[in-house]
Amino acid sequence: MRRLKIALVLDRFIPSSGGQSYFSFLAQELARRGHEVYVFATEVENRNPENYKVVLVPVIKRPKSLRLLSFIISTRWLLRKYNFDIVHQVDGALTMNVFNPHGGVEKAYLKREFRSIGRGFYYLIRLIKRYLSPSHYLILWIQKRQFESPNVKKIIAISRMIKEDILKHYRVPEEKIAYVFNTCDTRRFSPENRTRFFKIVRSELKIPEEAIVLMFAGHNFRLKGLKELFMALRELKKENPKINFYLIVAGRGRISKYNAIARKLGIEENVIFLGQVRDIEKYYAASDIYVHPTYYDSCSLTVLEALSSGIPVVTTKYNGAKDIILSREGGIVIEDPSDIHELKQAISYFFDERRRELARKVVRQWVERITPELHIEQILNVYFEVADS
Repeated sequence: MRRLKIALVLDRFIPSSGGQSYFSFLAQELARRGHEVYVFATEVENRNPENYKVVLVPVIKRPKSLRLLSFIISTRWLLRKYNFDIVHQVDGALTMNVFNPHGGVEKAYLKREFRSIGRGFYYLIRLIKRYLSPSHYLILWIQKRQFESPNVKKIIAISRMIKEDILKHYRVPEEKIAYVFNTCDTRRFSPENRTRFFKIVRSELKIPEEAIVLMFAGHNFRLKGLKELFMALRELKKENPKINFYLIVAGRGRISKYNAIARKLGIEENVIFLGQVRDIEKYYAASDIYVHPTYYDSCSLTVLEALSSGIPVVTTKYNGAKDIILSREGGIVIEDPSDIHELKQAISYFFDERRRELARKVVRQWVERITPELHIEQILNVYFEVADS
C-alpha cells in the first residue's frame, strides 16, 4: 500500500467538542498507517500533534458571510502550496477531490430546524432573520457547488439518510456517493465501563443504584429534542409515580432556560444537568437508557457511543445513526420527535429491567459491525479510488 499525502480541511478542529473528535481520530489513524496527514482549520486545540501536521487557515471573523468567503479563498491559496493526493473537505471550502458533508445536507437540515422551532412569533422572527441573511444564500450556493463540482470525485455519506438527502436535493450520480457509516471508539466506550464507573458516578450524582437513569447528550438542546423529552418524562411520572427515574443531561446548551422548563413541567428533581463533560464514557456507564429525540442528525456519534457502552437507545427517523438499530431488542426509532406519546411509549418499553438486560447483550454486537478499523479501511478504499482516477 503506497503512502498518500492527505489534507483534511475543516472550519474548527476542536477534538474535545463533540463530533469533531472524529477528525482527530481520523488524522491519527491515517498517520499511524504511514500516510502523510495535514489538518487545515481556522481554529485548533493542539497546534503540535505528534504524528500529523496542523495548518491554520486565516479568515475574516465577522460578518459570517465574509468569514465563509475568506475561508474559501484562504484554503484555495494554502492548498496550492502542497501537492496532495487527497483533499478531504468537510466544511465550506471549494478546493477538494473528496467531499464529506459530515454535518449533513443544508436543505434537509433547514426543514427540520424550523420544524423544531414550532410555530408562533419566535418561528416568524427566526424565519425572517434566516431569509434576510446573506450568509444563508451563500451557504446554499457553497453546498451546491460542493456537491455538483466535477472536481469532486467522491462524496462520503456517513449514513443512508445523508445519501438520500444528497440524491433528493442535488444533481449527483448515485455512483459518486460512497456510503461509509460513522464509527466510534469501541475501546473507550465499552460495556466493561459499567463495572468500573456505575457506583462511583451514581454516588457522585446522589442517584440511588436501583433508580432508572436516562441520559441525553448534545449542545443544541432545541434541535436535539430536549424539551420533548422533558414532556415525555412528565407524562411518565404521572403514569408511574412509584418508579424512581432520573435524566442526566450532558452538553453546553442553554441550561438555565431548560432548567426552568423542567421546573414548570414538575420534573426538576428528576433532571441533572452536567454541562460539557470530557469523560462522557463514565456517564454512559451509569445510565440505563440513552434518549436522543432529535429533529436532525447526520449520524449522531452519541448514539453510537451509547450502544458501544451497552445501553439501549431511543432516537428518531431523522437521525442517520438509525442505520445501526436493527431491532426493538436494543433500540427504538420513533417517527416524530414532537409526538410525545410515541416518545413516552418508546422510553417506557425499556423501563423493564429484563429488556434492558437483553439489550446489553444485543447492542454491542451491532457496534462490532462498525469498528474503527473497518471504517478506516473503507475511507482508504475511497482515497485510493480517487487517487488512482
